[in-house]
Amino acid sequence: MEERLNAYKQHLEERELSKSTIRTYMSCTKDFIKYLGRRKITKKVVMDYKNALLQKYKIATVNLYIIAVNQFLCFVGEEGCTVKTGKRQRRQSIDNVITEQDYKILLEYASETGREKYYLIMKTLAMTGIRVSELRYITVDTLARGYTQVNNKGKIREIYLPDNLIRQIYTYCNKEKITKGVIFKGNKDAPISRTAVWQMLKHMADMVGINKEKVYPHSFRHFFALSYMNRFSNIFELADILGHSSLETTRIYTTASIEQKRKRMGELEERS
Repeated sequence: MEERLNAYKQHLEERELSKSTIRTYMSCTKDFIKYLGRRKITKKVVMDYKNALLQKYKIATVNLYIIAVNQFLCFVGEEGCTVKTGKRQRRQSIDNVITEQDYKILLEYASETGREKYYLIMKTLAMTGIRVSELRYITVDTLARGYTQVNNKGKIREIYLPDNLIRQIYTYCNKEKITKGVIFKGNKDAPISRTAVWQMLKHMADMVGINKEKVYPHSFRHFFALSYMNRFSNIFELADILGHSSLETTRIYTTASIEQKRKRMGELEERS
């Protein structure tokens, strides 16, 4: 089985999947093999594995495991043992997203406590809609051009930086003597990791008394998308900016948030 796993990993690498995707697929596959034990791969065993996952995880996580395992089964010639992923009800609202007030409070705290790098990271995420993993594309050359190309999941899109943000990042670069390459760095001059950003955001949320469930890197991408729709109401343009291949993915930003819906329901009650 170890030889099969090594061959499978090489197969994934030859498909030019991202390193994070390969890590995820390998982790899920190893979990399945551990569950399998010495049993032979059969359709029933795979279905039982899926049911066991459903007892532990949400459907989105289960589907991730199943996709990875199905890929492995096809690779080893067991296509007949693959199983279907579960259906997810399309979300009707975005929940646990920072508000405009939350955003300003976090920026103010970062500024007052000398966390200029994280101040600018939050601004960059909230003003461009990029994913935290895409911060590595914000380079000194990017500032000169005013835009950058982001390659994520095989899709290339252009991201534009507002002039005021560019000026602020330039000031930071001059202060930190950053003259080339990636601007937002972590340890050993490598691009800052998602984990480092996540931990600092949670810490700052705790310090200012904001619900930590709302403060995470992707929340700023949601915040950008909601703000863009509220201001411009152009779902086609937003889908292009976010890199969505389907408008159904972007459509969620056209609906009111859960808090907005609750507030509106409250207003109806007040009038009755």
